[in-house]
Amino acid sequence: MTTQNDILFAPLPLRNLTLPNRLVRSATYEGFGLPDGTPRAELADLYTRLAVAGTGTLISGFCFVSQEGRAMQPGQCGCDTDTKIGAWRTVVSQVKAAAPEVKLLMQLAHAGRQTRRAATGHPVVGATARRCRFFREKVQPLTIGGIERIVGEFAAAARRAQQAGFDGVQLHAAHGYLIHQFLSPYTNTRRDAWGEGTRLLTAVIQAVKASCGGSFPVFAKFSAADDRGLTVDDTIRQIRSVEADLDAVEISYGTMEFALNIIRGGCPLERVFDVNPLLRPVPRILRGLFRRLLLSEILKRQIPFEENYNLLSAARIARQTQVPVFAVGGFRRAASLRTALADHHLAAVALCRPFLIEPDLARQLRVNDAWVSPCNNCNICTVSCDAPQPVGCARKGQEPNHEHRPL
Repeated sequence: MTTQNDILFAPLPLRNLTLPNRLVRSATYEGFGLPDGTPRAELADLYTRLAVAGTGTLISGFCFVSQEGRAMQPGQCGCDTDTKIGAWRTVVSQVKAAAPEVKLLMQLAHAGRQTRRAATGHPVVGATARRCRFFREKVQPLTIGGIERIVGEFAAAARRAQQAGFDGVQLHAAHGYLIHQFLSPYTNTRRDAWGEGTRLLTAVIQAVKASCGGSFPVFAKFSAADDRGLTVDDTIRQIRSVEADLDAVEISYGTMEFALNIIRGGCPLERVFDVNPLLRPVPRILRGLFRRLLLSEILKRQIPFEENYNLLSAARIARQTQVPVFAVGGFRRAASLRTALADHHLAAVALCRPFLIEPDLARQLRVNDAWVSPCNNCNICTVSCDAPQPVGCARKGQEPNHEHRPL
């Protein structure tokens, strides 16, 4: 049984707001968007359940700032037009009515080269023309005017989130999306001023502050490193250059080029072939061959799952920067959550997949010091993001199975 001095449920004062506790629902794709990106009522129901259970901070699934910047997932929500403010306000109002103390942040993203023209209706754009090995779409390098337009789109989306009642925004600068594409030396080989890695992120932060006010909370999510040469040292330098204007940073890993390295665990290829628009057209008679080839390629690059897999990188970043640092990735035990806070001096801990199988896990953490997540990292939820249905856990309601099954 936890006590009143439990570090996990202690308030977290940040520069511009105080989080009610140190437990964060990390941005998780939900699939509750209408075709134009307007959030459906079910999203409010989900957030309400998470908040009432005691999750102190909820970060929305990634919301596109423009149609050009939306991902290929059909149920993605957006904040790209004023017409969506009312629907978002309804979501926020319902959640706050049920759990007034909860803090809600909208994660804002532009997919950049990690999308498909068939999904956006626009040319795929990026820092440079370098294609993503996963999406394999032709990429149109952004002009200076195009970059400045996108900066304005982030600011306008943040202003809409503020008008809808969100407590702040999180800028998605991780996982190979557009801001990450400018941070990474692999994708940003520009010779103009925008070749300086943090210039886009800096411009977006400043534009959001100018649009929403200097005290409006702004978080950012970073990949500590990736599989294309970005290192923890690079990320430390980048965070240092922007930390004065950020309330907190969340540390993850990787890009969509090697998507399973972001989240680690199983590779349910049968489900991938059923829902992924890039592989679904493969005739069933050829799927066995494709499966063997894909599995071989994935295994060459796959990083095995281990619990708390971003913890050490996040702790190192926390020691060498001045901004509060969260970590996400592989937290599956109550003891690990509290150790990350007490021994590694993280400001908060964030989870994703465990909330899918146990939306009320915050309540369980309050009463069970021996809590262990029943999530076994099978990743059916992860690959199901490409399906038209909302994302859920395929194992929800089953008995816990704590074996972390390999590929």
